[in-house]
Amino acid sequence: MERAEEDIKKAKWQEISCLDDEVLLKLPEGWKRPEDEVIAKKFPYNSKPQEIFADLQERKIITFNLLDKQLVEEQVYSAIKEIQRLINRLYPESIRKEAGLFKVDAGMSGRFTFITGGMEYDTAHYMFILPINERMMFGSYHFPLEEIAEEEAVLLDILRSICVISSTEDEAENYERTGIHRQRNTRT
Repeated sequence: MERAEEDIKKAKWQEISCLDDEVLLKLPEGWKRPEDEVIAKKFPYNSKPQEIFADLQERKIITFNLLDKQLVEEQVYSAIKEIQRLINRLYPESIRKEAGLFKVDAGMSGRFTFITGGMEYDTAHYMFILPINERMMFGSYHFPLEEIAEEEAVLLDILRSICVISSTEDEAENYERTGIHRQRNTRT
């Protein structure tokens, strides 16, 4: 695990603005939005994630959605537990790591891991949520199971990099309601 963490620290990262410029985050260098054909193959249903990024080989994919569903930090654990319960119904006995909370700069986040089999390789799936301006950011990270140690560290670095972009008015209003400060986008 130490070797994997050292490799991640040496890796180059790129800054990405996504979800209608409400979120700023870092992804490994070279990750990009896949072509429509790849998206259709990886997500063969009508409703697709709002943001999708993949590595150059398209074996590692991360998605982000900013839902209209309200979510505040106090609700994160119960929300991620409910999502885990639904996944466990779809894929019985697939949960690898139970739902848990972890703190990132943008706020309290929840995540869990499940595993599915595949033709080429078994896949690990991390599901995660985070309140963004009191709305639920729901995301997923998919990669070959054999790379779980390295990719868990990559995901944590991605989640730690998330910065909520809010205007001064939004920030003042949010502080009045919740007492929580969010980082404003001061980058140019």
